[in-house]
Amino acid sequence: MTLCDLKAARPRSEASPSGWKRLRLVLIRLGRLLVLTIVLASLGGLIFRDRLIFHPMTEDLGAPAHYEEFWLTTAAGDRLRAWRLPPPGGRPGRTALFFQGNGGNLSLMMGHLVFLNSLGLDVLAVDYPGYGPSSGRPSEEAVYQSAEALWREAVRRGAEPESILIYGFSLGGGVASRLAQDHPPAALVLDSTFTRLRDVPGHDWPWLKPYLKLVLGEAFNTLGRLNHIRCPLLVIHSPDDDIVPFDLGLALFQAFRNNAKFFARGQGDHMDFLLNQNLYRAKLESLLSAIPSSSDYPRPPLSEAL
Repeated sequence: MTLCDLKAARPRSEASPSGWKRLRLVLIRLGRLLVLTIVLASLGGLIFRDRLIFHPMTEDLGAPAHYEEFWLTTAAGDRLRAWRLPPPGGRPGRTALFFQGNGGNLSLMMGHLVFLNSLGLDVLAVDYPGYGPSSGRPSEEAVYQSAEALWREAVRRGAEPESILIYGFSLGGGVASRLAQDHPPAALVLDSTFTRLRDVPGHDWPWLKPYLKLVLGEAFNTLGRLNHIRCPLLVIHSPDDDIVPFDLGLALFQAFRNNAKFFARGQGDHMDFLLNQNLYRAKLESLLSAIPSSSDYPRPPLSEAL
């Protein structure tokens, strides 16, 4: 056999790039494209994080029949619109600070505000930066500063810390828990609230959890703050909640061990407050009756069976 015959007999795969080498090049290119996509998606998530979280509304849908409008200034210099619904005379000296969710503005929360006021509470609430006529842009730190400003105003008006009820709805529960950690109140209400912000989409799409952890981190970590909160707690949640999974609210209730705690199992979706007023009234009355006359809360903690 001649040299030419040997060259002719050599397998074609040895004379050109083999199939596995071509496959390797394709996989490398796909890997690079995947990495680039992840990096761009992560950068986009971090850059537009606040726009993904907060959905303010500037127009008002109305206002309570009897209220006072006043203005607050945060540590960052934002001017915030706030409302006060003075007590009708039921429970003198008790104040409720209300914190809304991530969408709308105070006018969307009138049902909650009027309801709390009907319990005889002096109700104060604030529009976060960028919500309603408030100046500034919303962010996690900005809404925490809003809560701090409202607390300072309540105390300036004469409210005693041991007489202040902090109420947070949805994302506002994360704001309320941060305030309750920094300034021990008389009681805390978490209405349709999540454990951590990233747990809301992660509950239904677990494959997104690594990405959500990267972009959202520990944002609005209510669960992580419960160990530092010592006041009585009321958790309100509906099994039919179409925004925040019921399991997340239940996890908050089960994790709290520092004081009396109550659970209201509501009906309807995330915004169906009107369906549950009688239940919420009974549970809030129980919560208010558990508030001691001093800051020395009862031990051991009481627990309401689900």
